[in-house]
Amino acid sequence: MNTQVLQEHASRRERLFIAVRLPEDIQQFLQMQVQPIRNKLDFRKWTDHRDYHITLQFLGDTLMSDVGHLRAALRTVAAEFNAFALRLDTWGTFGLEHSPKVLWRGVSGEVERLHHLQEAIVQATKELGFEAELRPYRPHVTVARKYVGHLPEMDNNGLSGVVTEPVSYGDSWTVEGFVLYVTRLAQSPMYETLDTFSFS
Repeated sequence: MNTQVLQEHASRRERLFIAVRLPEDIQQFLQMQVQPIRNKLDFRKWTDHRDYHITLQFLGDTLMSDVGHLRAALRTVAAEFNAFALRLDTWGTFGLEHSPKVLWRGVSGEVERLHHLQEAIVQATKELGFEAELRPYRPHVTVARKYVGHLPEMDNNGLSGVVTEPVSYGDSWTVEGFVLYVTRLAQSPMYETLDTFSFS
């Protein structure tokens, strides 16, 4: 790679965030549970199942020249944690009940350890100039965005009437680390792994 290309790479900005990636079998399981809901509700965008994740921190547009320091800080955080267990939990929405912005699936299990991980990441990245979101941290898996309404052939008995189906609580997995994602808006899946950080 010549000097000009290196300089262009270093000055390029990418939209980054840090997350727990759901294992493939959990992604596929959740996809199966989403399908009947997708057939009843009209959201403008449904998440590709390969993009299912739990956000830990959104970093925003980041200079690629800063990624080396970011990686070093995240490796330090990862080394301080051990594996813990999570499982899929109830459905929920953000926004107005009749017109929610987001449909999501919650998580339960060792959630306190997930919160500690998120706090450690926020603290480590704060020292690099990244800012945490002001709203309280609510771990979830985003399933769909921008509710349009019920599909025409469905009874309009409210969004909650569709998503309050029985929840299986056996869908647990072990969190063994987290990932640094870059967003590729024109691609599907939309999130590309820049790096993986495994717990000690």
